[in-house]
Amino acid sequence: MTAPTSPTKPIQMGVIGWLGSLAEAAINVPSAYRQNFRRHPRRTIILTVLIVFGILYPVLNREIFQPWNRQSSFPLPFPEDAVVTFMMILSIMAIGLNIVAGFAGLLDLGYVAFYALGAYTAAFLASPHFGSVSVVLFSQVPPGFPGIHLPFWMLVPLGFSVAALFGVLLGAPTLRLRGDYLAIVTLGFGEIVPVVFKNLSAVNFDFGPIHLVNANLTGGNLGINPIDPPRFFGITFGSNSGIAAVYLGMILLVGAIVIARNLERSRMGRAWMAIREDEIAAEMMGVNLVRTKLLAFGLGASFAGVAGVMQASYQGVTTSDFFMFSTSILILIMIILGGIGNIWGVIVGALTIAFLDKTFLPYLGQRFQAIDPNLPNPSQFNFLIFGILLVVMMRFRPEGFLPSRQRAAELRHAPVGQAIGSAAVMGDAALASEEQADTLAAAQVEAVEAEEAADAAEAPEAPHDDADRPRDGT
Repeated sequence: MTAPTSPTKPIQMGVIGWLGSLAEAAINVPSAYRQNFRRHPRRTIILTVLIVFGILYPVLNREIFQPWNRQSSFPLPFPEDAVVTFMMILSIMAIGLNIVAGFAGLLDLGYVAFYALGAYTAAFLASPHFGSVSVVLFSQVPPGFPGIHLPFWMLVPLGFSVAALFGVLLGAPTLRLRGDYLAIVTLGFGEIVPVVFKNLSAVNFDFGPIHLVNANLTGGNLGINPIDPPRFFGITFGSNSGIAAVYLGMILLVGAIVIARNLERSRMGRAWMAIREDEIAAEMMGVNLVRTKLLAFGLGASFAGVAGVMQASYQGVTTSDFFMFSTSILILIMIILGGIGNIWGVIVGALTIAFLDKTFLPYLGQRFQAIDPNLPNPSQFNFLIFGILLVVMMRFRPEGFLPSRQRAAELRHAPVGQAIGSAAVMGDAALASEEQADTLAAAQVEAVEAEEAADAAEAPEAPHDDADRPRDGT
């Protein structure tokens, strides 16, 4: 007699089902935290302290760190509010590029183009740039004010959608390209988009009902300004708002992490990883390469679109000079150093590189100038320093700071008894340290050698029959 089974809960599909899963996961956070604390108390305590410090850092920086720097004769390199805000923006971009390059294995060197598309989407729809019209919708701008003015909460999904659309348009003609050829095409796209925005300042166009004479569509070299800052509940989250913009960036980053982790563990995430490992094998197993690649390009680009909206709205201005090829390389360095394929790794890489680029290297330059004005400024050689850091990392830790299990297993030998698989399949358990892996591997070798020696000792000695030996002359 079989035990009665409890009725299974029906699975809801679509956005409602996803939101329900998020709500259920949020409810189970306390029990999951207690369980992790019982299993890994030290790691859980360290992560808790780091998360609490990160949340409280803007307040601590304003109340303690910056006043101490102003009064001290030897200030320390604490990131300011603007730098921390850009850390959040760059982390969102790194998560998006990790979807394309880390999950799907598609090298994208023109990722900055989607960053520009998101920024100009915010500039077009939240500024007085198009002064000949007046569209004010759910905005704090007075009615009748020149230009188009949409609120920030509408700009984010619009920037998401515009960047995703152009990501699909870029992915469509590159479906058959791989490796270096795909990188060249994406590099061209990344160079074209900023140049287009830079040169659409005197457009003459006449087709049907559209008549443009010296129309300034993008502001040219000067860009578009001012752009409406984000505003919620009477609080402005612009460049002069202090810690408010930092917390807005944190909220967007948390949203990006939740979406990326759900994508990684979804059916589509497993299809991306199958394509990354072997396209032919993935196709033979029923993976739709066209749809899977297009979704990778589109969803990866959408994160950059959201980051572009945040950047333009926060700074209140955007120009084509903000979106150079070096930005794409910088984001790629972040995910390689942090651990390509691992969401937490690319966040660590983004925070580290942003801190080095915007705080630590300028700080060293100030210290050097105080010693001798003729000494070089390290911030002028930032990409040289990042290149050296990459070389050192590829030599001693090629998998990055926090690699995914599969990436680490490919570059290092896996510990004895540990299955190799992606985080989407194997869970979040951290890979054992290299020293532990070497110890376990040596133990396995010794066990095999001992077993072979025992087999050789137990094997019976073959009999010697002199009659069966051939003799000379016979």
